[in-house]
Amino acid sequence: MIREDLEALYELVGEEVYLEICKLYGGNSLYVPTYSSAIRDRRNEEIIKRFNGVNASILAREYKMSVNHIRRIVKCG
Repeated sequence: MIREDLEALYELVGEEVYLEICKLYGGNSLYVPTYSSAIRDRRNEEIIKRFNGVNASILAREYKMSVNHIRRIVKCG
């Protein structure tokens, strides 16, 4: 029987993945980032991979942000 607070996770990922999660993280607290944070992190990884040293303005236009913001992402990456 699945605990009520875990039913949504079980339904989302299915039995096999649910059991794998239990095996890997069972008994531990697990931090799950917010959706917006996860999306931002993925976007930043993509920017870092695509940055070639001279294309900051192109990336800034594509991602609708400033060149300085692109450079900060790359620098902190």
